[in-house]
Amino acid sequence: MADNLINEDTIESLQLQVKKLKRTISIQEKRMLRAEALKATREKVADMLREEREAQEKALRQAQKELEEALVQSQEANRAKSIFLANMSHEIRTPLNAVIGLSDLIIETDDSLGEESRYRLEQINHAGETLLNTVNDILDISKIEAGKFDLIPIVYDIPSMINDAVNQSLLHKGEKPIEFRMDVCKNLPTHLFGDELRVKQALNNLLSNAFKYTIKGIVELAISCSRKDDAVWLTFKIRDTGIGIRQESIEQLFTDYVQMDMEANRKVVGTGLGLSIAKRLVELMNGEITVESEYGVGSTFTMTVMQKNVSDNIIGAEVIDSLENLHYFRHKAEHIRERISLPYARVLIVDDVLTNLDVARGLMKPYHMKIDCVSSGPEAIEAMHDSRVRYNAIFMDHMMPGMDGIEATRIIREIDSDYARSIPVIALTANAIVGNEEMFLNNGFQAFISKPIEINHLDSVIREWVRDKEQEEIFTFSDDIQEPAGQGIDIGIYTGIDMPELLKNVTGLNADRGVSRFGGDNDAYLNVLKSYIKNTPPLLEAAEKAINSAAGDMNRLAEYETIVHGIKGSSGSVCAEEIAEIALSLEEAAKAHNYEFIVASNIILDKQAKKLISDISDVLDTIGSDVVKQKKSEPDVALLNKLGKACEEFDMNTVDSVITELETFDYESGNELILWLRENAELTNFDEIVEKLKDVMH
Repeated sequence: MADNLINEDTIESLQLQVKKLKRTISIQEKRMLRAEALKATREKVADMLREEREAQEKALRQAQKELEEALVQSQEANRAKSIFLANMSHEIRTPLNAVIGLSDLIIETDDSLGEESRYRLEQINHAGETLLNTVNDILDISKIEAGKFDLIPIVYDIPSMINDAVNQSLLHKGEKPIEFRMDVCKNLPTHLFGDELRVKQALNNLLSNAFKYTIKGIVELAISCSRKDDAVWLTFKIRDTGIGIRQESIEQLFTDYVQMDMEANRKVVGTGLGLSIAKRLVELMNGEITVESEYGVGSTFTMTVMQKNVSDNIIGAEVIDSLENLHYFRHKAEHIRERISLPYARVLIVDDVLTNLDVARGLMKPYHMKIDCVSSGPEAIEAMHDSRVRYNAIFMDHMMPGMDGIEATRIIREIDSDYARSIPVIALTANAIVGNEEMFLNNGFQAFISKPIEINHLDSVIREWVRDKEQEEIFTFSDDIQEPAGQGIDIGIYTGIDMPELLKNVTGLNADRGVSRFGGDNDAYLNVLKSYIKNTPPLLEAAEKAINSAAGDMNRLAEYETIVHGIKGSSGSVCAEEIAEIALSLEEAAKAHNYEFIVASNIILDKQAKKLISDISDVLDTIGSDVVKQKKSEPDVALLNKLGKACEEFDMNTVDSVITELETFDYESGNELILWLRENAELTNFDEIVEKLKDVMH
């Protein structure tokens, strides 16, 4: 029994083990409790962090939404502002042009005006010009602020630009006792490549201010230049003995809508935008404007702009003398260097707008080249595959429906022949913005000509890329080789007519500049005007259809963009400058998918273009009524046979001369045929002409 008994030591040991076990359990329980508490805390913290993160994300989404809504509202406000300004521009300019133009006309032509009536008309005219300048300033600053202000460089005549700026600025001199002096450097180029209008605008703003703020004394304009590689830096220094500017005001001088010393200058007309616009324009041309002034003594503004060199010719002592003595008259045709004869050369012109084909063809007429024209990229590619002809160069339009000029040039370059890979291709485009030339050169083009085409720039390109001195050595241009007849024009009939004078009452057409663009050739300019009034109405109709199509599919605006781009180019070529400007704004709106602006402004384009076409037609009908054609029963069969043979041989010169001879008669039966022959000859549809003549004569 004693063996069954547990001794006290064992019991005590067990008790100790039980205590240890309880202690261990207690510790574990406490640890578990702490772990649970820690877990709960962590979960609580995680919940708090999640709630805070969700709140932050919600706040961020709300802020982003509000920012996007504010951006949309801002964009809509900017679009509304642009639409308003554009509409305001056209709606105000139209009556202003009438006010200024009609008052000019009465002042110049009505000798019966009394002194008081003449004075009142001059005041009306001046007020109209002031208001027009104000509208232009507001539009310019708005475009610059919106980043939509593009320079449009062209080859321009430097003396003419200076003369125009000076004459415009002298209007602010009035009767004030101010002596104007001009100092022109001897190495000034005759022509430069840049935005003539903007250089003139900036110079005019500075020079006009000098006259405005000078009561008496001197206003002096000094012009100098320096050259570096292809860049020409023009410097205009305008010094006056006017009221001057306080030193503390100079920093604010170029701020928008600010005029210095308002109390002292309260009688000076202006918006406070002139200097600001001038500064921004000059900066766009990599230049600067600086000013030095002493209050009460006078000011000196120095403007420097960079232009591109296109000619080594300098203006010469005679031109300098005429400019400095204010008796310079613009005879642009006299400044065009003599054209070279290239009767061995054949070029292809590609443009979807028929008027642009006529413009290019008319400008190239003095070079005695064979000129073929097609109206699309695929036709140009087909012409390059035609073994009957070989071209010295292609003049390729950029924006064309279906296949543009870049794609057409790429396909031509892929033709497996050295001829196709090496033929010079010259880009023609109305998008004459900085950077475009590099883009074309990187896409297989050799040169770039902006529309409206300037004769001197065209001449430089033809001399570099079309002229072939090796062919000149073996080709003699003898006296018995006749100059190619103009296409679609009665050669010589209108040579003695003063076209600018005849067209001076056609609002919206700068006929003086138009005739100058064609080297003073009335016939060439008249031919282009005929083409313009014939080919523009279908473009206006197509534009309206494209707008209607785009109502359901905004992607169709690309078609509209191409159409108004063509209208812009052809209008600029005939110097219908206001129509070209409206078309430009519509082209930009199409790029931005601004449908509301297009719908509103296309009405203006259509109305003004049709009015211009009607006015030009009335004048041309008057000219045509003076020309009496000899009557004939039907077209001469021998001439038709000669025409057919010329078409088979792709002899463009003979084709043109024969059709011109056929057009000199009025036929009892066959006038429609002659019209058809002319239209198809202009499009180089020689195969169709051959088939047509076979049907007619058999």
